Amino acid sequence: MEFEQLLDLSLNKIREEIEGELKKGLNESLRILEDGYNKVLENYTQRIRELIAKTKEEIEGEKARLEVENKRIILAEKEYWINKVYEEILNKTKDIIKTNEYKEAIKNILAREIKEENEKVLIYCSEDDKLFIEKLLGKNGNVSVKVDEKLIGGIRIYYESSGLTKDFSLKLILDQVFDSMRGRISDILFGGV
Repeated sequence: MEFEQLLDLSLNKIREEIEGELKKGLNESLRILEDGYNKVLENYTQRIRELIAKTKEEIEGEKARLEVENKRIILAEKEYWINKVYEEILNKTKDIIKTNEYKEAIKNILAREIKEENEKVLIYCSEDDKLFIEKLLGKNGNVSVKVDEKLIGGIRIYYESSGLTKDFSLKLILDQVFDSMRGRISDILFGGV
C-alpha cells in the first residue's frame, strides 16, 4: 500500500468519524429544538386554555348579571302597568261614589256602627259625602262629622271613649281588594308570564 492510499484511507476514516459526529450533533440539536418547540407549544396552549376558561367564566357571569337585570326591568315594567291599572281604578271612584249601592253601603255601615246614643263619635268623610252623611245621622248630638281631605270616599269612625278608629274608607277597601287580586290582574295584563 502506498502512502497516498494510506492517506486516503486515513482521511476517509476521519471524514466518516467527523460526519458521524456531525450527524449526532445535528440529531441532538434537532431533538433539543423539537423539545423546546413542544414545551413552548404546551406552555402557550395551557395559557390559551386558561384564557378561554377565564373568558367563559366572565361571559357566564355577565350573562347571569344581564338575566337578573332583565328580570328586574321586566318586574319594574309590570309593576308600572299594574300601578297604572290601580290609578285608573282610583280615577273611577268618583263614579262609584255616585251610585246608589255606595250610598246604601254607607247607610248600612252607619246603622251598624252608630248604636249607642251616649257615646261620642267622630266621623271623617270626604267633602262630597259630608251633606249625605249629616242627613243620614239627623240630629244626633253625640256624632260629629268632619271632612278629611285625604278621603276619596267612604268613612272613618273614631270612638272617643275607647279611642278606637274603624276605617271604612274607599281607598283602604280598594287597596285590600287590589292587593288580593294583584296576581289575577298580572295574569290578565301579561298572560300569566
